[in-house]
Amino acid sequence: MMQKNLSCRNLRDAQKNMFTFSWILVAVNIMFLLLGAVLHIYAEANHIVVESSDRLFATVSINYLGVLAGIVFLVGLISAAWSSADGALTALTTSFCIDIIGLDKRVLPDKQKRYIRYMVHLSFAILFIAVIMLFKQLDNKAIIDRFFTIAGYTYGPLLGLYSFGLFSRWQVRDRAVPVIAIISPVVTYILDSNSLEWFNGYQFGFELLILNGLITFAGLWLCRKRH
Repeated sequence: MMQKNLSCRNLRDAQKNMFTFSWILVAVNIMFLLLGAVLHIYAEANHIVVESSDRLFATVSINYLGVLAGIVFLVGLISAAWSSADGALTALTTSFCIDIIGLDKRVLPDKQKRYIRYMVHLSFAILFIAVIMLFKQLDNKAIIDRFFTIAGYTYGPLLGLYSFGLFSRWQVRDRAVPVIAIISPVVTYILDSNSLEWFNGYQFGFELLILNGLITFAGLWLCRKRH
């Protein structure tokens, strides 16, 4: 999305792109939701049993809709997964080389810099494979559920930081920000682990993201500078 905005000629075109692209994404998500509903209805009507919801699309398209549907599914899955993985690998490689090891500021031959970038890219690719294998071994429910659970802990501090900067004009103590970003997920995890006992049987779900963001926001507010 950021690359699309950067490719626009001016600010107004970038704003138009954000609004139009947002509505397009809404339409696409609705289509996917309808597709998921139709798949579940089709599976129930034909008594199709799958181990998890992640396997439903693959099972129906490959085993019940013919060879052509199976080929289209595989091609679409590979193209979607490859584009997402490619973008993530590029972003991680760039961020690590520039923000972590400061490769752009080092005085090194271009050949050596290129070698370092290739090795970082390869290392992240191997890490991706290891994470995929780990998910395969530990998976006991839908991947999307696990993804949102993890996102509740990782994106919560980002949401709190963003909202604090967007909706307030307070200045914070810079040294306290990393500490708050670490403490917030820990507190969220403790609340989630004991929610049944502490909150009269209430069990947190995807709202962990909001809870984590609120804790981060509160921590930043407590550590604000008082002029």
